[in-house]
Amino acid sequence: MPKLHAIVALLSVAIYLLRGLWMLANSQAVMGKAVLAGASLSMLLLLGTSLWLAFFSTTHGVDAFVIIKAIGLIVYVVLGVIALKPSLDKPIAIVLWLLGLAAFIYTFLFAKGMVPALL
Repeated sequence: MPKLHAIVALLSVAIYLLRGLWMLANSQAVMGKAVLAGASLSMLLLLGTSLWLAFFSTTHGVDAFVIIKAIGLIVYVVLGVIALKPSLDKPIAIVLWLLGLAAFIYTFLFAKGMVPALL
């Protein structure tokens, strides 16, 4: 399951990056039905594999490690949803999109033990 979670996380961030680049280029593809479905599915799978790892396949249980990763995931998803709305001013969308990317990177690095906890 950890490998599946890693693959889903990479797929999720790849879709996030692609949608962000399309947003920067003013492409209508960012709001295409297939793209939205793919983004939603990748986020759902990311959440599902995260919950599986947190509750069934780690020795951590629900501790600070899991809570910090959950908060990072939630921040990443919420900022991405807001940033990629078509009605949002582009400068604000870019800042939120970059903050969402930063949340993903921090969460990934924290999970790998490469950065300390912020909480």
